[in-house]
Amino acid sequence: MAIKRNLHNIDIAVRTLIGVALIYIGFVDTSYISNDVVRWLLGIFGIVNLLAATLRSCPVYALADISTYQK
Repeated sequence: MAIKRNLHNIDIAVRTLIGVALIYIGFVDTSYISNDVVRWLLGIFGIVNLLAATLRSCPVYALADISTYQK
């Protein structure tokens, strides 16, 4: 079963930027947020965004039957 693409190129670019920023804040420069749990959650959310951007498919969009992809 193939993963159905549901993200537009702009959505992919935004998710990539947000994902990199959250990974940086969560795991690299830990001086921004002092709470370890919040930092880990932000970092994991950043990884999920990068994964969705890489696969060009968002599982939340798929569950809600939303698509920003245009052929």
